[in-house]
Amino acid sequence: KHIFLSIILICLTAYLFSYSLYESYELGLGKRIAQIDARSSAMGATGTAGGVNILDNMLNPANTGFLPEGLGVQFVFDVTQLEENRSLPMFNFFDSYVGDATYASNTNFFTDIAMALSYRMRFDNLSIAAALDYKPFANFNAYYEEQVRNNEGSDDDNYPPILAMNYLESDGDIYSYGITTAFAYHRDEPLFQNTSLGFSINFLNGRHRQERRIIWSEEAKDIAILEDEEDYWGYNYDGINFSLGLRSDISDRVSVGIMYAPSFTMNYEDVYAAEEADFDYPSVLRFGVQYRPRNVLRTTFHFDLEMVNWSDISDFYDNVTNYYLGVEHIFPHAVPLRLGFNYVTSPSSSLTDIPAPIVIPTITAGTGFRIYGNLLLDLSGEFSHRKYETMDLFPDGFYNEPALWNNHTPVSRTEPDTVREYYIRVRSSLTYKW
Repeated sequence: KHIFLSIILICLTAYLFSYSLYESYELGLGKRIAQIDARSSAMGATGTAGGVNILDNMLNPANTGFLPEGLGVQFVFDVTQLEENRSLPMFNFFDSYVGDATYASNTNFFTDIAMALSYRMRFDNLSIAAALDYKPFANFNAYYEEQVRNNEGSDDDNYPPILAMNYLESDGDIYSYGITTAFAYHRDEPLFQNTSLGFSINFLNGRHRQERRIIWSEEAKDIAILEDEEDYWGYNYDGINFSLGLRSDISDRVSVGIMYAPSFTMNYEDVYAAEEADFDYPSVLRFGVQYRPRNVLRTTFHFDLEMVNWSDISDFYDNVTNYYLGVEHIFPHAVPLRLGFNYVTSPSSSLTDIPAPIVIPTITAGTGFRIYGNLLLDLSGEFSHRKYETMDLFPDGFYNEPALWNNHTPVSRTEPDTVREYYIRVRSSLTYKW
């Protein structure tokens, strides 16, 4: 039963993934993917002091020194569904606020994968481990569609005719080819029994393509002389980043970990302008604690604290602090229940239309089981939501063509729109250990 269930779940999650316009269009940095392992995802994206799988090196390269001896492989299928609703404030005849009216709603699906290979060997009190991985670093995928209609026939409960279709499409990924090595020291004393020092280097390469189109309908072109508007951007990226980590079992009950990834420069080439430039990614400092109480059934608690120094990019950006909580409880017959929560703040800048910080609370859950022999499947699900205000992506004043409207003149709004985004994310990890 486990084998058939695993095949169904992997097939369902192999073609879904998407991200918001905020990271890909407003900031232009892409959605940075902080971790990818399904076990750590189910526990609120914790694991700086408690990662046990290969791709937990994204949280702390020192986790590689705690992998089981011998050879291991891991494959991850990552899923995200994003529903984006944009609304504008509505007022009555007395200029009193009534509520928000949704004028555009988009739900998009894409997919991504990661894979890794590791090997660890032990010599008395010393272990040496290494891992190779291929994983996403940042994601630019987003899709937005908006209809422009006039008010003809709306009093008769009919849909007004479409005058134009607005499209904003962003596509692309930055992938990482990573090499991680770790050295672990083991001793028989109860304090600092296992300590690992890890180092990771990632070679980054990717592309970003973006389109902004306003396509007039045939009905509108029959009424007025109109031309479609189409703008295209294209970039190719490459860069190198590093991370250094330390993890130690300071007692039988407590483990601690720390990871630091310095700021680095990403080079990019403008495909259409044939120009080259670069921009910076922020440094990241992350702390983690794992606590193992004296339970009859094995239970672990995880807490991670992450500081992202966005001011490394520019003084216009604010530094943020992110919080992660997770728990794993093992039931009889080794069935785990994993729960978590995290509170992440998106970067904000006074240079954009979204100067205020945006928080993203997320609840997580998951489990895992042995499919056959040493083949393990981990599953996680996440739900998160965020809300922010930004200016209209397609100002209404552009459509002010008198022949197209009845008793109405489109005027660009000066008040911001309200954007609500709902994320549903699913991850499945297959791990095999020899």
